[in-house]
Amino acid sequence: MRFESCIFDLYGTLADICTDENPAVFWEGAAADAEGFGAQYSGEALRMEYLRLCADEVRRRNAEEPDVPEEFVEPELLNVFRRLLPEGADAAAFAGIFRRRSTLWIRLMPHAAETLDALKARGARIFLLSNAQACFTTDELRSLGIVDKFDGIVLSSDAGMKKPYRGLYELLLARYGIDRNTAVMVGNDAVADIGGAHAAGLKSVYIHTWQSGNRPASLPETCREIKDLSELLR
Repeated sequence: MRFESCIFDLYGTLADICTDENPAVFWEGAAADAEGFGAQYSGEALRMEYLRLCADEVRRRNAEEPDVPEEFVEPELLNVFRRLLPEGADAAAFAGIFRRRSTLWIRLMPHAAETLDALKARGARIFLLSNAQACFTTDELRSLGIVDKFDGIVLSSDAGMKKPYRGLYELLLARYGIDRNTAVMVGNDAVADIGGAHAAGLKSVYIHTWQSGNRPASLPETCREIKDLSELLR
């Protein structure tokens, strides 16, 4: 069966990324960056305030989305960056610098761009459904050269909820008029991507990458496993 709509996860599926916010030197550098926006922190003080505000944003978002279980609530980190800086400071610019400082590498997975182009040439609609922060991901999609390849994008930070919560899948399907019977979810996370898709009544394709963690003991009967994105064209 040829699918009319292909829904892709981003990180670990289309994009290979490695970030690290753990080293003290990262936070010391981020504190120096924050100083350029008028904020005064030590590295450790910035780390503690960032974590505190992240937790607070989850609570605030949960109050706004009471029907979403707390474990599936996604905060908007741009609000965290706004609260870290003096009023009127360019929080979006600081968020971008913060992300780039933490990123060890980001690159497309093998055959990602070619596969998206080939699927589109066959008439498929292409969508992105990602647990991601818009203040980070929008620029990264541009840098990867794939932002214009999607017919629709839903990011968890915009929606206030994250995979595998079924509500996020339902939001995507409703927003873009996607027929779940002729759609497939492609992802590298057996729980967030494959389990979430299965709960939403979607067929799925699993690709195991280094970011997937342990290989799943089993996959739903409606899921097919591939080793390379180009196999989607076969």
